[in-house]
Amino acid sequence: MSKRVSRGRRTRPQKHKANPLMGNYIIPTEHAIKRYQERIRMMNLSKTQNAIIEGVRHSRLIALTKYGDREIRENRGIVFVCEMQGNQLYVITVLISEVDLRFVI
Repeated sequence: MSKRVSRGRRTRPQKHKANPLMGNYIIPTEHAIKRYQERIRMMNLSKTQNAIIEGVRHSRLIALTKYGDREIRENRGIVFVCEMQGNQLYVITVLISEVDLRFVI
C-alpha cells in the first residue's frame, strides 16, 4: 500500500503586507544627519538615517514650541527637534542633552 498524497496546494509562509507609508513619515533632514554624525556617532548615511528614525520612534515628547509646529523629543540623552508638515515629521536637528531627562516625570 502506498501513502495517499495530498492534492492540496502547498502553502508557503505568508509575509505580512507592509503599509507603504510605514516608517516613511519620519524624515531626517541633511542637517540632522550631519549633526548626528558629528555629535553622536560617525556612520554611513543609511545607518545614520535609520538610527535617527529609531531614536525618534522610541523618544518621548518633552516640549512643544509656541510658534510653529515644532516639537522637542528626547531619547537616552539625545534631543531631537522635529517639525510637523502635513502627515510627515521632519527631524530638523539633533542635540545632546546636558540634563539627564530620563527620570523627569
